[in-house]
Amino acid sequence: MAALSDTIQARLRELAETFTAELPVRMQDIADSARRTLSDGEGMQEVRTLRHHTHKLAGSAATFGFHLVTSCSKRLEHLLDAILEQGSPPDEAQRHDIRMLVSELAEAARIKPAGSGSSAPGAGGTALSDGHADAEDLEELEDASEPVGSGSPAAGVPAADERRVVIILLRSLEAGQALGDRFAFYGFETTVLDDPADLIGSLCTDCHTALVMDVDYIERDPTIAEDLHSLVTSTQGKLHIVYVSDRDDFAIRLLAVRTAGTAFFSSPLDVTRVIDAVDGVTSGGAGEPYHIMIVDDDAEQVSYYALLLQRAGMITSVVSEPRQLFAVLIESKPDLILMDMYMPGCSGPELATMIRQQEAFVGVPIVFLSVETDEDKQFEAVSRGGDGFLCKPIRPDHLVTAVANRVERTRSMRFFMERDSLTGLLNHTHLMASLSNEVQRAERVGRPLCFAMIDIDHFKRVNDTFGHLTGDRVLKTLSRLLTDRLRKTDVIGRYGGEEFGVVMFNVDVENATRILNAIREDFAEIEHEAGERRFSTTFSGGIAAFPAHDGPGPISEAADRALYLAKEKGRNRIVSL
Repeated sequence: MAALSDTIQARLRELAETFTAELPVRMQDIADSARRTLSDGEGMQEVRTLRHHTHKLAGSAATFGFHLVTSCSKRLEHLLDAILEQGSPPDEAQRHDIRMLVSELAEAARIKPAGSGSSAPGAGGTALSDGHADAEDLEELEDASEPVGSGSPAAGVPAADERRVVIILLRSLEAGQALGDRFAFYGFETTVLDDPADLIGSLCTDCHTALVMDVDYIERDPTIAEDLHSLVTSTQGKLHIVYVSDRDDFAIRLLAVRTAGTAFFSSPLDVTRVIDAVDGVTSGGAGEPYHIMIVDDDAEQVSYYALLLQRAGMITSVVSEPRQLFAVLIESKPDLILMDMYMPGCSGPELATMIRQQEAFVGVPIVFLSVETDEDKQFEAVSRGGDGFLCKPIRPDHLVTAVANRVERTRSMRFFMERDSLTGLLNHTHLMASLSNEVQRAERVGRPLCFAMIDIDHFKRVNDTFGHLTGDRVLKTLSRLLTDRLRKTDVIGRYGGEEFGVVMFNVDVENATRILNAIREDFAEIEHEAGERRFSTTFSGGIAAFPAHDGPGPISEAADRALYLAKEKGRNRIVSL
């Protein structure tokens, strides 16, 4: 197991030491608030203040290993909840209990965390103990979750994790070579074999590899399947098997699943779908990082959880003051919100309800992260706009997995709602909504923006000559090429029919024209198949820019006019206005 990096160790020590140093101040705040609560004539507001201080302490103490402090804090918190629910100042018995619990809490705060040894916070070390947030958990987390882009390969040489290798073993060597050429066009390292005996020696076990293989080889020689299954296990998810077959029945699909098959395609092959499948399994998690917003008024808690999520390759935004939430929410567009239950001036459920009342944020998952163990209160929080509840303290790997799984499911559902079913690009509605959002962002930060309209030349002729299924493959090929050649931050959508739209933020007209011309030239070189016939086609494009055209409507109209001019001038060209 890899040792925890010096940087992470130092940051965790810093967080723990900060909490320990501030613990006496927190205890004094609780003591002062309790004194005011018990004074004659004080109203319920001081009870709320004391409850807030206690709740914050319970969460932070749990995270940093002060479990006795957590236990005492939660008992005091539950007593204060009962007083708030009764709606009147504490009676004599409750006042006695408050005094006793505050006294116990003060004593617990002076005790070194159990199991901390010489590295306890009081001794200048970290307070990560009792299996909730210990160094071993974080070592496992670091092993499994290096952030995207953390490597430093030599210039021009992709790191092993960034290489995407495809091994092709089909019964027809000619078909294998044709498929290999298509993969190579999209930047894959491709090897085509004609003998299964060469298979094991050709596999790259250190990089993300897809084996596109005819399942007939497995039927003929079961020992190949045993070797492959062993390799899939030993490479820890870096080897994926995509089976193809002339058959498509239950028995052959079951065989593919039992022999570690990730995907299955029957003949005739839809090459674009095969490439998409291989692209998905060899990406190595290198897609757009998850963006998590943490809403909590406790600085140490926020820093701790942000650190864990960042180590897993996620981006974090922080809101410590509920009034600032919507400004950050609009700017950051998070995939998920982690929210504390109790904050000054506004509770987590109240804030969740406010978020859900705004249409733009209805689909953003909200997960409460709190020491609250009362199931009724957890249920109430979820019913008011939350999607889940996690209890502090939570192990680092459990937090990362819970967040990642929720975001991945949300992204999958959003994909099917927002995407064109044929190409997988944004549909018309969401393309134009993205254009509007990006124009607003460009205006706000003072950056250029280009919107391009792309149209496949003589597409009706393609459909009439080769059929609509072939036409669909041409559309998918262009969508694949645009996705592969443009930046991940560029917005690509299917405008309608054979028309596509591209939003390029922080790109001027000159660079947008250069980029699209390069893609146009590459697209013209692709040979499309229609049975035994092959053909090529081209596209035309029109570009309009912000701020030359002010607003999404004018930009869209100008790009459409530029596209019309490109077609008037003979097609297969890019025109800008």
